[in-house]
Order: sequence, then structure tokens, then C-alpha cells
Amino acid sequence: MVTNAELLRGQWRSLRDWIETSGLLDHSGRQSVLEAWNIHELVTHIGRSFLELSVLGPAKGESPMTLRAYLSQYGSLSREIADGTAQLAMSFAGDVLGGIDNCARIGFRALDALRADVVRTPRGGAISRDDYVLTRLIELVVHGDDLARSAPQVEPPPLLDAALEAVSAGLADAYLEAGGEAPHVDEHLPWIRIATGRVPSDDALLPLL
Repeated sequence: MVTNAELLRGQWRSLRDWIETSGLLDHSGRQSVLEAWNIHELVTHIGRSFLELSVLGPAKGESPMTLRAYLSQYGSLSREIADGTAQLAMSFAGDVLGGIDNCARIGFRALDALRADVVRTPRGGAISRDDYVLTRLIELVVHGDDLARSAPQVEPPPLLDAALEAVSAGLADAYLEAGGEAPHVDEHLPWIRIATGRVPSDDALLPLL
């Protein structure tokens, strides 16, 4: 069985190659589909998501929060995340590929060294190592799709089937926890867009982040 850590590496390699070779960066100054960032800043944010792996630590004896509980924190942190990304993007202005590569190196090195099954997150609280890695995979898949929608004239990024399935399943589990019923999922990417608020829904349980 492929682990979330292996999926994260595979999806990163595919997305990183696409960012470099697709022509996406020719549109770096264009506003993305996310109000807070242009395309350059959104690419930076994808790299920045790896840096949090470097500040995880073992949470021995602590009960891990669920994936849903972790994702529910995003709304209150949106301004902090947006501002931090914008600041980092300025430092990457001359070499965004080098910047995100360095973020990924730091993150994967830290992940390889972290053996604890339950980890303490930078925002406080404990979560299973596997669920935290899944949050990083969610970042790659969701924001990879955001980039595709931000530059529709560019060939879409390769979102790996296994990565889509893992993210879709994780979000479905979070929905089940919130409402007691599993969501109806026909296709992974449309469900991911609805679950993360990229497509409006009249479901009171959505979006999940």
C-alpha cells in the first residue's frame, strides 16, 4: 500500500515539473482564482506548505485531533497565512523555483527524520503523523487545481489518481465526522472542489476548510 508520504513525494515531483515546464510562470503576475494571491504568490504558498514539516515535533502521550478538527482551523488563520505567503513571495521574486525547491528539501528532510506516530503541530495540538502528511497532500492537490483554473490557457497539471483518491477520501471522512453521513462522491476532483469551497454549495457542513 502506498503511504501518504510516498504520495506527497510523487505529487510534488509531478507538480514541480509542471510549474517549471508548462509556461505557468509566464503568467506569474496574473491574479489567481484565490483573492489573496497572484500566481507567483500561489506557487510560493505551495512551497511554503512544506516548511511546517520542519517544526513538527513528537507529541508523546497526547491524543491526536482528527483531520477535520485540524482543517477547521484554517479559516481563523487565513489572514496570517496570506500575509506570510506574500512576504515569502517577495523573497522568491528572483527565483521562485529555487525558493520552492528549498522549502521542499527542508520539509522532506524533516519528515524523514520524524519517527513519531503522533506529532505536535505548529498551530498547537497533536495530530497523527499520517494525517498531517495528508494535509500537505491536500495543499498540493487543491492548490495545483487552483493554479490550473488560474491559467486556463496552460495545460493542466498532472494530479495523480492516487493523490486525488487519498485527498477525496480524507475530505469525505471529515464530512462524515461533521454530519454523521458520508457525502455522495461521483468523481474525486469535483468533490474536492466542493469540499474546499472552490465550488459553492448550499450544504451547511461545507466548506470543510
